[in-house]
Amino acid sequence: MGLADRFSGQGPIATPEITCPRYEPKPGSKRCKHYLKGGACALPDEFMCVEWLKANGHAVPEPLPPVEVEPPPPMPPPSSAPKVDRDLFGQPMERAPTPRPQHDDAPEPRRAPDQEVPVVRNLTDEDVASFKALGVEVCLATEDCGEVWLVPEYTGRDDRKEISVRDAATLAAVCSAFPGARVTSYQRPAADDAS
Repeated sequence: MGLADRFSGQGPIATPEITCPRYEPKPGSKRCKHYLKGGACALPDEFMCVEWLKANGHAVPEPLPPVEVEPPPPMPPPSSAPKVDRDLFGQPMERAPTPRPQHDDAPEPRRAPDQEVPVVRNLTDEDVASFKALGVEVCLATEDCGEVWLVPEYTGRDDRKEISVRDAATLAAVCSAFPGARVTSYQRPAADDAS
């Protein structure tokens, strides 16, 4: 007769008195509330049920002192420090200065048409080259875009979304140019639409 049968509340228990100091019967049953199927014990510092071990002819280890679980420390109050923007790798970024309101009569600064706007990014070319040299592929889980793989070079796989580390750095720079902007969708055009 197994322990499950002995503690099921059906019929008398044929074993000597229960010796487990942490035995707590379920209401209306003789089965301990810590007993798990197969003879395991639900207590964090016990592996197997002492009574199950005895009933099945196994040696019973010396009891360990009960583990006292300390409650987690209280959460600190919300910080009044300003929120820090972070780049793709979790590094703090400097906030772009808030633009001053322009008046209609103030001339707008002009840029020469052939002058290219420099891309501001937090990763150096050495950082990008270092990531490529590692040859690793990193899966980023995002709420809006799902899983996106950060890769040294595109692999052309159709079963996952990929972005190269260089393009991710460029994307981060574009998002930093528009304060509060974030990526909400990532999709590759179909082969028919690419032309």
